[in-house]
This record gives sequence, structure tokens and C-alpha cells, in this order.
Amino acid sequence: MTDIATAAAVPSRRFAIRSSDAVAAISLAEKRFSPSKIAMLLEVASEFGARPESVLAQTGLDAVAVANPFTLTSSLQFLTAARNALRHCAADDIGLRVGGRLRVSSYGMYGYALLCSESMGRAFDTAVKYHQLANGMMSIHWVETDGVASWSFPDHRMIDLPDMDLRLYRFLLDLQFAVHITVTKDVMGSWCVPARASFSGPEPTHAAALSEMLECPIAFNQPQNLLSYPAAWLTRAPQLANPITAAQVSTQCARLLEEFRWQAGITRRVYHELTRTPGHFPEIEAIAESLCMTSRTLRRKLELENTSYSELLTSVRKALAIDYLMTTVLSTEDVALTLGFSDAVSFRHAFKRWTGSTPNEYRRERTASGKSKVARY
Repeated sequence: MTDIATAAAVPSRRFAIRSSDAVAAISLAEKRFSPSKIAMLLEVASEFGARPESVLAQTGLDAVAVANPFTLTSSLQFLTAARNALRHCAADDIGLRVGGRLRVSSYGMYGYALLCSESMGRAFDTAVKYHQLANGMMSIHWVETDGVASWSFPDHRMIDLPDMDLRLYRFLLDLQFAVHITVTKDVMGSWCVPARASFSGPEPTHAAALSEMLECPIAFNQPQNLLSYPAAWLTRAPQLANPITAAQVSTQCARLLEEFRWQAGITRRVYHELTRTPGHFPEIEAIAESLCMTSRTLRRKLELENTSYSELLTSVRKALAIDYLMTTVLSTEDVALTLGFSDAVSFRHAFKRWTGSTPNEYRRERTASGKSKVARY
């Protein structure tokens, strides 16, 4: 197969959007995720005799919290539990076992977005676009070249996680491969098995378990970790494809992702500064000074979290504009002045760019919609 670096130079081929690194965009300690992964890890570890308290040591969680669907967990808690499980379980295929039991329903709105996608290719793009919602430990991307659609996963040297030894890396890699297999089958049907798989490392002791899980030819000591499907399948529709619902769910995922970005790391701190005094938006230099760093450093840190000062300022202005229009009687001119626009015309242009409607149109439409819902319910 043509490698990805070579294929990228061929403009006639199609390439997927590269995912943001979830670990870079969301602090490891941020509690944002369902306990589903940890619950499945506990289930598998218990089959090898590991006690829940041993697996959950130093996570701040107990079995009751993990069983509570409203508990929010962090990537760090999952990594800590995974290390504990590996210490207490001798089996080398734990990652496969956990990943094989994580179905598309384990991923909430993210999983639903995959199920509703118009085509397999759209499902792949959606998986990449909203991967941060899935508490993934690895960055992922896919590429189509020479009639093959291949998912690519990083090797050990590319993973920037604390205390990442080879056994934990193997666990995470097996988990990622298994999740892709099970979720793709959930979305497309049991017929959808990969054409081949390749691993950059040597053949592991659980190669037979890998073969059983992946159901395709496997090669080891390869240049990349790849999971490949025939590109001809990309246009096939998932079992529950629904373009209208897909668009609606995608919007919900985008909102969740935006909330994640606002609440993550340095992004959250900049967002806090921008919303400290509504209507007064400090320049990036002033925010950087309040955070004890240079504006250049702040820009770089925001870039690592896949955002920028201008994007955050736009998000804050948009949110405030909608709030003012829907909860006050301020005129368009007053809202424009409050948000720091030079005049109402500039605000109208910006608002239409954000929402597709003018401020007055947006206010009328939402007001009418609200009255309709009251009358109906």
C-alpha cells in the first residue's frame, strides 16, 4: 500500500480530516466523560480475579460511582485504572476484551451520530471530527488511497501520556483496534469486517486473539498501525442511516465539543477572562499578562488546544448576542454597542455570518417558535 506521506502528494485522492489530539485539547484531569469505559474495564478485570478497589486505586472512584450513569470521569482516571488492571491481570489481551465490549451505544451522542450517518465515509469523517467526545487516548485519522480506506493509529513514540510503558501502549492500541471493529459493525452491519490490519510492533503473545477479533489478515513489524477497508464500501449506507437526524445530531455534537473547548485547560481561562465583564473584551495582551505569560506563549497554548483568541472572542460575542436578543428588549443598535461593534451594520453582518439570520429575523423566528411550543404543550 502507498504510505500516507506519499499519498498526500497526490491531489486526485481523497483524504479525511485529521483529528485533533483529544489529550492535547482536553486536560487529562478534566471530568467530562461517561464511566462506560471504566465500567467495562472493571468487568473484564473482575473475570481475572481483580478486585474493583484494586483496579480503582488512586482514581478517586469506587464501584458505586462507576455504576452511576451520571458520574463524570476523566482520561487520567481511566489511564490509572488501566495501569492497575494490567498489574493485577496476567492476560495480554485485556485491551481487546475491553474494546470488544464497548459498543456504539457506549458513546452517547457521539455513537448516535455515527449510527445516523448517510454513508460509511460520512461515519468515518464524523468519528474523526468529534473524536474528543469519545475520551480517546490516541489521535486518529483515516485516508483513502489506491482503493483502500485505512485508519491510522500512532506508534509508541508518538504517544504523549504519563508513564506510558510498552504494556500500557499495547493495551491502548488493542483497545482502539477492537473499538473500531465493533463500532463499525454496529454502524454498518456484521458483514463489515476489515480487509487487513498491520502493526508496527512485533507479533505479540496474543496474536491468535487479535486474529479472532479482527477477522482479517494481520501483518506485524510494519511501518504503520493500520486498519483497512475497501474504499468501495465508503458510499454504502449504515443500517440506520437518516440524513435529517444525522444533521441534527451533528449539531448537538458540535455544541458539546464547543463546550469542551471552552472548559478545557488554557481555553477555559481565556474564556473566563472574556466573560468576566460582559461587553468589555480585553485584548489578548491583557489576558496574557493576567495569566503571567507573553501573548506569543498564549497564542501557542491556544493553538495546541485547537482554538485561538479570535475564535473564542467570536464564540463569546455570539453567545451574548443570542442571549440579549432572546432575553431582553434591547434594540439591534444597543446590542451592537454592548458587544463592542463599531456600528449596527457590522453587527448585523457578523450575526448573519454566525447564524444565517439577521438579529431581527432570529428574534422573530425564535419568539414565534417559543409561542408555538407553549400552545402545543
